[in-house]
Order: sequence, then C-alpha cells, then structure tokens
Amino acid sequence: MGKDSLFMDSARLDCRFDTGKQRISIGHDSILGCTFVFESEQGFVSIGDRSFVNGGTSLISRSKIEIGDDVTIAWGVCVYDHDSHSLDWRARVEDLRCLREDLRAGRDSLASKDWSVICTKPIRICDKAWVGMNAIILKGVTIGEGAVVAAGAVVTKDVPPWTVAAGNPALVVKCIDHEQ
Repeated sequence: MGKDSLFMDSARLDCRFDTGKQRISIGHDSILGCTFVFESEQGFVSIGDRSFVNGGTSLISRSKIEIGDDVTIAWGVCVYDHDSHSLDWRARVEDLRCLREDLRAGRDSLASKDWSVICTKPIRICDKAWVGMNAIILKGVTIGEGAVVAAGAVVTKDVPPWTVAAGNPALVVKCIDHEQ
C-alpha cells in the first residue's frame, strides 16, 4: 500500500482462495471504501495515486482491473472483469449443480466452479477518469484518460479519452474540452 493511502470503514476484502500471492496494489494518497472480490485463484487489482473509490463499489477480478492516477469512482459502481457464468445453458446448469453440492458439503460456494468456460478480459480505467454512481463496467473495457461515465451507465465497449458516456449500453454523448 502506498504512502498516506486510506481505507474507509466500508472497505472490504472477499478473497475466496488464499494463493499467497499479492492481489492488490495501491498507490500513494488514495482513499478506498470499496469491496475487493476475488472469486478464484486468479485476479489482480491495481489502483494508482490520488484515486478515490467510494463505498458500495465492487471491484470483482479474475483477470486484472487497473485504475490509474487521479481517478474518481462513485458509490454503487460494479467493475467486473469476467462473465461469472457461461453463455451455454448447460454449463450454467452444471454450475448450479456444483454450487448445491458444495453448499451441502459445507465447502465454499465456488469450490467446484469450472472457470474454464468463463470469458475473462482485463479492465483499464485511465488517469483522471470519473465513473458515476451505480455504473457497471464490464470485461475488456478501457475507459480513456479524463473520460466521464454517467451515473447508471452500462459500459460494454471502450470509452474514448475526454468524452462523456451515458446510457445502457453506454454511448458517447459529449466531448470534454480538456485544454482549458
């Protein structure tokens, strides 16, 4: 953890499998109230300097979530670098069968999950970006430098630098003059 970074009372770590390897990197002077979730043996979250991730936000990683410097992420945001379930209904049925079996046996609910059928892609939130409350950032997305994601937006594709994206799915609705 970087110098002078702070955890708010709301900050949580949900790490289902202890691998002994580092899962989180935090820069200097950042403030974190979010929940870090690692559902498997993989996943990594990196947060730069002077960034703020508010309470009620979940960073759910099986690949990599990279948050740059001077980033603001409001409360209630979900950043999710994998699908969690297969698009194939048969794999989902098997997932639920394993879940029932694990719970009945007193094991962690993800102990028998077949992660090989799950699509995973890293997420990058670049320097100076702002993500509004209750937005959802899905796998494989890059949010460009200085970009703003509106409250409630569902981001399924890259957001160019210095733009505002809003809606479901999120679309660019405005360009930001950053030269001032």
